[in-house]
Amino acid sequence: MPPRPESGLLPKTWGDCMQKRVGGLTTLLVILLFMGAAVSPRNGISQKTEDPQPITVRGSIWDSTCAKAGSHGKMMPGMHAKDVKECTLACVAKGDELVLFDSDDRIIYRLDAQDKAKEYAGQTVTIRGSYDRATGILHVESIDAVS
Repeated sequence: MPPRPESGLLPKTWGDCMQKRVGGLTTLLVILLFMGAAVSPRNGISQKTEDPQPITVRGSIWDSTCAKAGSHGKMMPGMHAKDVKECTLACVAKGDELVLFDSDDRIIYRLDAQDKAKEYAGQTVTIRGSYDRATGILHVESIDAVS
């Protein structure tokens, strides 16, 4: 048998019902506000943006499409490219960006210095610079071809 309003378990009127709901929502809102304040940037508890970290990385200068695929195999025929350099430059001409592809660890580094990297398209290089984890960009200081 369901409880009767006289028992005190159910609200007697619609106003009582709304008052209980509003009271509960207000309490929840206050709790959420305090939780938000506890992790706000002003308190220093939230995620900090890290300074770019110095890094030296070895890999190949490729276009972003082929780097994501881990191979130029599918793109070379469509680009009528005879080698990796031609494929990379053709994909960049169509809008891709140059990246450093570390094939050993299968990591793709976005590069800020597209003009510097372009002369090394398709080549294995060592890049010195700083890596910004927040943006995922490798800020290039120098590029050296690996012989």
